[in-house]
This record gives sequence, structure tokens and C-alpha cells, in this order.
Amino acid sequence: MKKIIDITGTMQDGMWGYEAPFPSFSIRPLPPVPWVKGPVYCELFEGMHSQTGTYLETPAHFYGTEKSYPLIEVPVEKLIDLPCVVLNLGNWNMDAARGRRGITVEDLERCPNAGDIRPGDAILLGTGWGRYWMDADYLNLSPFITRDAMRWLISKKPFMLGGDSARWENLEKPEGIFPDFYAADILMIGPAVGLEACGAARSRLTVLPLKIPRTSCTPCRAVVIEE
Repeated sequence: MKKIIDITGTMQDGMWGYEAPFPSFSIRPLPPVPWVKGPVYCELFEGMHSQTGTYLETPAHFYGTEKSYPLIEVPVEKLIDLPCVVLNLGNWNMDAARGRRGITVEDLERCPNAGDIRPGDAILLGTGWGRYWMDADYLNLSPFITRDAMRWLISKKPFMLGGDSARWENLEKPEGIFPDFYAADILMIGPAVGLEACGAARSRLTVLPLKIPRTSCTPCRAVVIEE
């Protein structure tokens, strides 16, 4: 029997968002339509951008679409039913006094299914952070990835890497993870929610981004499927 786990964060008023100049996302009703008789029910999504909510991106986010490839060039068949390993590191708690916590190689290797990763897999890192999706400190206290952990992940040769943290770099004391990550030509998915519900050693992942040209990333719907 299949277990389908929706790992997509809900796009709604008051959700987390990147700081300015990124706009804040909100939903409001469409004003009356003068050229239609009777009411029209439709909503305007204001402040939506390519990194709103859960999104998928290519290395063009780092290099630009002139030096890399836009997301629309990734064939949709490569994003359906991907072999996937979810590494659940536990439910990490938000602690303003402690600040941000880094994901280490030791954290990754302690996962019982760390040895089940194969080249070409999607790897998702779960810290339980999705439960803070609507929290004001979701972004600025989210877990980051240490340099050694990123090297460990890149060495596994994944097709896609993601997790439930929205900020992989430690901006206060940068680890310098992104040059190596983007040079490895790995797609990025996240931030996700509900990864703690994933319990299989190996699973399947489907990610469907919006079909928009000339962009490195777009919001997407993502589900993990366990047998």
C-alpha cells in the first residue's frame, strides 16, 4: 500500500518569507469585473516570486540563466518518481538563545538509512523545521549546512538535494557551501514540510514546478511516495 506525503509548504498570508527586497506574499479577492454581469470569484496572489514557499531551482540561481540553464529546460519526466532518501535528523527545536544550528557530517551519518543513498538519488534533510512555517523566526533561526556536511552530500552524487530549512548558509559566519554545490549541477528543492512523516529507508519523490520561462526557479508541488 502506498503512503503519499505532501511535503509542500502552504502559501498563505503571514507565512515566512525572505527579507527585502523580496516582497511579502498575500492573497486578496479580485475586484468587481465591469465587463462581466454578476459576481466573479477569483484571487490575486500579491508578492509572489520565484522563491515563494516550496520551490525548485537550477544552478542558474547562482550563475544566471545566461551561464546556466533555466528551470523550464529540465524535462518534466526527470522530476517524476525520482528515487529518494529522506535523512531525518530528528525534530530540532527553535532556540533563540542558542541561535542557528549547523547540520554536520555526524548528524547525517547517524541516520540509519545514510548508507542507502545511491548516485542520482534525491536527498532530503529533515529536522522537523516545517512545523515553524508560520513562525516569525522560521528563517533567521533555521538550521544551516556546514561545509563538511555539504561536501559529504555532494560526494553522494545526488540529482536533487533539499530539506526543510529555508537558509542553508550561515550568513553570520559563512561556510562557503554554495560554489561547490552549484558547480556539482544539483537541483535544489525546498523548503519542505512534514519530512518527519517519512519513515522508509528509500522512497520516491515527484516535484512539479510551475511552467514559467526565463527563471532559475519557481514554486512547486512536491510529494514523497513510500511503498
